Amino acid sequence: MSHDNRRSGPYASPPAITLSQTQMTGFLDTYRGYVSLQECDEMGHMNIQHYISKSSDSSYNLRVALGHGALDQDASGLGYVALEHHIRFHRELRASDLVVIRSGIVEMRDRTMRIYQEMSEALDGRLAATYVVDTGCLDLETRRLTNWPDHVRARAEKMNVALPSEAEPRSIPREAVERDVSLARADELGMVETNRSVVNTWECDTNAHMNARFYMARFSDAQGHMWAHAGLGRHEQAARGLATATVEMRLTYLRELRAGETLFVRTAILPGEGKTVRYRHWLFSGDTGEPACAAEGAALLFDKASRKAVPLPAPIRARL
Repeated sequence: MSHDNRRSGPYASPPAITLSQTQMTGFLDTYRGYVSLQECDEMGHMNIQHYISKSSDSSYNLRVALGHGALDQDASGLGYVALEHHIRFHRELRASDLVVIRSGIVEMRDRTMRIYQEMSEALDGRLAATYVVDTGCLDLETRRLTNWPDHVRARAEKMNVALPSEAEPRSIPREAVERDVSLARADELGMVETNRSVVNTWECDTNAHMNARFYMARFSDAQGHMWAHAGLGRHEQAARGLATATVEMRLTYLRELRAGETLFVRTAILPGEGKTVRYRHWLFSGDTGEPACAAEGAALLFDKASRKAVPLPAPIRARL
């Protein structure tokens, strides 16, 4: 299509990947939507929080297919909670793009399952993002994980899919996520505060806690402060015709956050390779100081005119 080159962007995945190249047996269509202008940021592409929001909407449709829908929660006392997200961003999505997501089950365990979601642009079928989501069955009274009902396990077996190579870690394997997460550790590592806010009631879902989208929203907001701390803030990027793009991210959810609870984010920029910049965000409850989420990301700096990745300016690289 004539617009493919415009949309190739800074992401690392080769342009030839399409849904037709992925084995779709066991997959379900779980989302169909649209990129609105209000979902795009100053970089001219859909903000990373909306990749998660569309993934979350997709998960609700998968729940229904599994016989574990949100409308069943009152009777069953069971919810459905994300424990970890691994996301690779393969292609920019821009305003007016049409979005589809297909989902399948990679692995079923007693209390958790591993889901694979694949997002593409509907008109040309090219891959936009891949998600590997570890999800648990949540007892809504005890707020602890419990076993999946038998009927959910039976339906999940019919949705089994293999994880394609496009979804495998590239820069951030699971072991890259720091597990020793605490305020004391953040102080020791010199992590700076990049967000301080509160959980709004409209950010909470049917489990009565903040939806995964809004963890990512806090990290998205934190990015501006992170780049400013690095000496290349958003205004400076704009003056140079530059922008940034996250190409891979892994989020591990450590604690629920409820409406009215305050929160804050600590951030560090890590050594990267080549044109890649690595970063770390830790989100804490402002009320208790407990860690709520740990995230590791890989990003690129790119030229806004060519949409091609460029090296960090030498003074910024030296500062990092």
